[in-house]
Amino acid sequence: MRKPSSKQTSVLPLGIKNRVKTELPALVALTAIGEPWFSEQHQSDLLAVALVVSELAPAESIQEQCAAELQRLCEQRITMENKVGIALNLAECLPWLQVQPNFRIERALKTIVSQHFPVAA
Repeated sequence: MRKPSSKQTSVLPLGIKNRVKTELPALVALTAIGEPWFSEQHQSDLLAVALVVSELAPAESIQEQCAAELQRLCEQRITMENKVGIALNLAECLPWLQVQPNFRIERALKTIVSQHFPVAA
């Protein structure tokens, strides 16, 4: 019989490292671009990735630059012409985000919430 582990497992903040909860919505949103069913929720899913990576990435790194471009593209009306740019920047951001420690992601999320929703923080 195995002895139970005394090591505590941390809860993933908002499922950020759960690919079904982060990568899948962003990839569905990417697929939805140019389709009649593209919605504000899709745009928000893409923007969320950009904001978290922008907060975490070192200044002037490729990830920070891609997140900034992804954010710029997601803060305007998204069209088919934006799809390739969004895809390229998302392809740089998502894998990098997946290898970040949970505590850094949690801290970034708190910072983003306090910046964009000061009353909620």
